[in-house]
Amino acid sequence: MFLKKFLSIVFIAFFAANLAASSVLELVGAQDSVHPFTSRIISTGAEAAYFNPADLATLDDSFKIGFGMTIQNKSISHKARPDGYDVTEHMHYVNINDAEAGIYSPLPTSELINKRGSADYDSFDGVIMLGAVKNIAKKSLEKLGGQLTVGVYALLPISGIQTQEPFFNDEREQYFSNSVQFELYGDRLKQFSAAAAIAGRFGRYFRIGAGIAISTYTKTQNRVFVPNTTDPSLQLINAKMNVGASVMPYFSFVANPVAGWHLTGTFHFPTNTGIVKLNNEMQVNGWDYEENQRWLTAESSMTAGYQPIKLSIGTYYDFKVKDYTITPMASFEWSRWSTYVNRHGEKPIDKWDDTFSTTAGLIMRHPERRAAFGFNYVPSPVPAQTGRENYVDNDRFGFSLGYHEYFGITDQVKIGAGISGSLQWLLSRTETKDEERDQKDGGLIDEMPDDAEYNGPNGSGQRAEFEELRKGLQTNNPGFPGWTSKGFLLNIGISAEVIW
Repeated sequence: MFLKKFLSIVFIAFFAANLAASSVLELVGAQDSVHPFTSRIISTGAEAAYFNPADLATLDDSFKIGFGMTIQNKSISHKARPDGYDVTEHMHYVNINDAEAGIYSPLPTSELINKRGSADYDSFDGVIMLGAVKNIAKKSLEKLGGQLTVGVYALLPISGIQTQEPFFNDEREQYFSNSVQFELYGDRLKQFSAAAAIAGRFGRYFRIGAGIAISTYTKTQNRVFVPNTTDPSLQLINAKMNVGASVMPYFSFVANPVAGWHLTGTFHFPTNTGIVKLNNEMQVNGWDYEENQRWLTAESSMTAGYQPIKLSIGTYYDFKVKDYTITPMASFEWSRWSTYVNRHGEKPIDKWDDTFSTTAGLIMRHPERRAAFGFNYVPSPVPAQTGRENYVDNDRFGFSLGYHEYFGITDQVKIGAGISGSLQWLLSRTETKDEERDQKDGGLIDEMPDDAEYNGPNGSGQRAEFEELRKGLQTNNPGFPGWTSKGFLLNIGISAEVIW
């Protein structure tokens, strides 16, 4: 029994696939922009290639390079476990595995590898940003009052092109970190992403744009040979790896029906690597295989960086004050989080909510400088976590400031440099488990069920002791009996740009 449990855990923890997709743009915005949160309303540089491609049609040829850093300071305070809920050592003599129901025999609470709530949620991450804009057939289209422009934008994480650190959102995480985890942060801020777009302007009244965002992922499948069943730490491994890419299209428009007033809209399709099915194979020398079986198989599924459909509508108005253009702006964004799929390709039992977020700001533009400030409010899509699941997410409120300066080199060429920063608070949120919620309705799993059969020794009244201890709820779910989460994200971006 021990070896089978060990091999099952090895399959899940070590031989799962590494997948990657990027969510950093959606969470922290365009770090090299003077106004990171409001780039979907109006984009003033190469970041338009992702956030609002229609704005490419207003830009000059340019090349931009930037550096951004994100400091995550987050905390989860796990509520103290009451007495009487621990899983005892008797579980060594009980087998309640039900893989189809996603239920596995727990470990005795005293034997868990990691202390509950010992995970570290803070990080410091850097990213390099590259962008370029190029006008096509500029002279011929200007005569017709139009413009056709292409743009590219890419993020290169300094920590590595692909990072994936999966975790379980229920009692299964006891075998690993034994902690609850922030669902939409962590590895989702450490991924490569790129965007390419094209835009067209038709007179001064209307422009449209379309693009694709590309994220990469790596699928790893393993064949393993274990020479000695008494020493499973000795293994021979052949890994088969395949790098793929997911592509997400998006569209935008900007209408200018009245001089100075603009209406803008964007539509981004879901970002999804798809649910990748894994089938790892292990040969164990001396294993008692079933008939016609030559190896053990471990099947699982993974996905990464899921982003839902996003639809935004925004507006802004240009006020002319001497050589300055003062532009207030605001937008609403709908995100279809009700379709969310977690890192293991599973849909939450408690369906997530679709959300409406808002952003607003003010930008001042001059041929020689730009300055802006903005704010955002993003509600969490995660409902109350009263049952088995432990999805951690918070409402966010943030503000940003930025300043860029431009210098003429020749009559046709100028360079620019700037800095921007943003701070987003993760508003404090407390979750409490409902012990009365039925297990069949998504409630906590009783990991030592009242009807569990004991197959251990009977001496010294051990069977009677087990039958008494199994009454009521016993669980190693790291989210029981609840937690409080909070924190902040600090982002700083610097950039340099050549415009001609």
